[in-house]
Amino acid sequence: MEDFTCKSVRQSLWDYVAGVLDEVDSHGVRYHLQACRECELRRVEVRSMRTGLRHLPVAQAPSMLDTRLRVTASRERARHVRLRDFHARFQDFRRRFQVSFDNLLKPFAVPAAGGILASFLCFGVILGNLYVAPVWENDLPIGVSTDVSIDELSPFDCGRKDVLVKLSVDSEGHVTDYELQPDKHASPEEMQEIGNLVLYSTFNPAVRSGRRVSSKRLFFLSHISVRG
Repeated sequence: MEDFTCKSVRQSLWDYVAGVLDEVDSHGVRYHLQACRECELRRVEVRSMRTGLRHLPVAQAPSMLDTRLRVTASRERARHVRLRDFHARFQDFRRRFQVSFDNLLKPFAVPAAGGILASFLCFGVILGNLYVAPVWENDLPIGVSTDVSIDELSPFDCGRKDVLVKLSVDSEGHVTDYELQPDKHASPEEMQEIGNLVLYSTFNPAVRSGRRVSSKRLFFLSHISVRG
């Protein structure tokens, strides 16, 4: 100390009492204490306080303090190493990301795996019950269109001449109406014979896109005479 004022001397009293000041500073402080009574009284107080502190019981450090200090020192050292260069920062970021990713997946890995295995087990158990045997009876191919056709012809005769008749057949194969062409004429007896022939015959209804529908169609009824 270059200037041994009251302020500087009082700041150095603890080191002076402990005897850690160098020879020059210790000599200057001693000379100032001899001339300043207030600083000398402060020295006495510091010496008494230091003596009292020596007789205080030594506090025992907690058992975990050493571990915490080591962890803190390790983190501080890792922080200095991490900030050393770009490669060290990248390696630290990769390790942190890997640890965070592992910690995130572990709570879900076991439940997810168990759920998947249980799903496969349940699906395997009920798989046999999901099979339904197809019934192909009376199945109609989708997209197929057919016209009205005669399934079975009535044994009645249509008379002694050929006629062209328009039949109206519903989706069940029943004849709902029939009529001759406008340029054809028939007697009431011939119309009755044609009606008997039509009404006692069976027809296959028309099919449009796989569905039976009502439709109309012209049929040519010819008369065949067989002589023995």
